[in-house]
Amino acid sequence: MTDGTSSTVISDDIKRRWSISSAFLLADTPSSLVYRVTRADGTQAVLKTLKPRGIGELPGMAFLSWRDGNGTIRLLERHDMSCLLEDAGDTTLRHYRLQHGEAASNVIVADVLTRLHAAGSAAPSELTPLDRHFAALFKTSPDRHQPALGEPLDFARQLASQLLATQDNVKPLHGDLHHDNIVSGGARGWLAIDPQGLIGDAAYDVANIFGNPLNALPDIINPQRIKSLIVLFSQILTCPEQKILRYAIAHAGLSICWSLEDGTPFEDSENAHERLAFIQIARTLLEL
Repeated sequence: MTDGTSSTVISDDIKRRWSISSAFLLADTPSSLVYRVTRADGTQAVLKTLKPRGIGELPGMAFLSWRDGNGTIRLLERHDMSCLLEDAGDTTLRHYRLQHGEAASNVIVADVLTRLHAAGSAAPSELTPLDRHFAALFKTSPDRHQPALGEPLDFARQLASQLLATQDNVKPLHGDLHHDNIVSGGARGWLAIDPQGLIGDAAYDVANIFGNPLNALPDIINPQRIKSLIVLFSQILTCPEQKILRYAIAHAGLSICWSLEDGTPFEDSENAHERLAFIQIARTLLEL
């Protein structure tokens, strides 16, 4: 398989190596090509091949190998920049939530999170430290066309600095847990996919849930939902409620910076607008 975004052909070497008889392209993103494949024995799997921009996803593969299916899909095999993954199904938690509601969705989040954070063997060395993960927040400055971002990003930076300097319960983290990265439909039920593969304070691993799911802004900025998630996650992770909230706000700032790094103007970035709205509401719940 080549690196070009226009090419979606699986190499003969990969076909032979993993006995792939047929394939269906699921996604062609700037970082990877993703297929659902059928193997010679009739079983299905997912083939993911990273492009040069996707090299940052390799720690996620190390996380999958370390977790060995406990809360995550299994990494079946890996060769260079290609990985053969367990096929966990097509139903995302975002779609499930639309049908069954927030409370039912959070039961699943809690179960997956508990399994992700269960004790394991020694952490793999390839994981990305949390302070490096936050780099964009500290190097991105909004330009003069984005005055609304200056103070909120400064506030998020201050929180992140304090949090990163006082981490505890440091462990391997999924790093990108949200409603589109929890899926079901396979034999093993709900599983997390697409980890970032971080190592750091356990409280960070739920930060992205607060800004999700997609197209749910009224819920994302609902103070009662924010409070409910804070209580739920602090109980599961046995850490202070305010710490959960602080990481959620810091992550929202980081997410805005990623959007700006992608070159999307702030006025055109739905993600940046949603994360800014979350920061504005969430910070009113902080105990300063």
